[in-house]
Amino acid sequence: MSSANPPVILIVPGAFGTPEGFDKLIPYLTKAGHATHPGPYPSCNPSDPAQESASQDIASVQSILLSLLNEHNKDVVIIAHSYGGVVAGGAAKGLAKETREALGQKTGVLGLIYVVGNITLDGESLFQAGGGSYPPFIKENKPSQGLAMIEPAMDILYNDCDRALEPEFNKLMLPHALRAFETPATAPAWAEQAFDGRRAYVRTLDDCCNPSSLQDLWLEKTKVEWEVVDFKTGHMPFVSQPEALAAQIEKFIDGFVAK
Repeated sequence: MSSANPPVILIVPGAFGTPEGFDKLIPYLTKAGHATHPGPYPSCNPSDPAQESASQDIASVQSILLSLLNEHNKDVVIIAHSYGGVVAGGAAKGLAKETREALGQKTGVLGLIYVVGNITLDGESLFQAGGGSYPPFIKENKPSQGLAMIEPAMDILYNDCDRALEPEFNKLMLPHALRAFETPATAPAWAEQAFDGRRAYVRTLDDCCNPSSLQDLWLEKTKVEWEVVDFKTGHMPFVSQPEALAAQIEKFIDGFVAK
């Protein structure tokens, strides 16, 4: 990558996890010259799950994004994993580089990289986008009312990872507010023409959480073009194949920067 002002990578994690879950990926991105920034949101492990919503998650990540763009004067590329796709999609709306340049602003979002990212339409909840029911591995109201957990996490999320690491993986899993999945998302950035040629999707073929057939349905309903790359992994390629994923991310970013 060659750029006088290289973009920052904003990492928006999936549900039940935090940006620390990307610790195996980040060293490879750093080695390639990419700075990263965490993009957490409040519905993960909240003190009061009844107060959480998808729109609040979106607003929280948008505030991080605006700080990077306006205060740090950095272009941004977003990596969004799983439910993070819902959050990042809303957060980046109106912030594409082309859109902001037209308004006289120097920085913007160069591109969106969805790693098995969940996709929702304007006003649609993730619960609706998943078919209107929870899969059996989503344990509702656990460990307490309004929260959920994934069980068994090893089989569902880390099916292609070393089972000896299960204790480590379990520490990375946190309860998540059900209302984040059941409340409507705001209009997504990927629908904007300014992101044409700036949408990338890593499809995970051996995914036990979001099967590839569901990923295909999500991509199809967007009615826009994505650069899709297949990884023969489970739901967490940044854990099972971090070096290969980092190399692919670098290719995506080089393409965004070159436009």
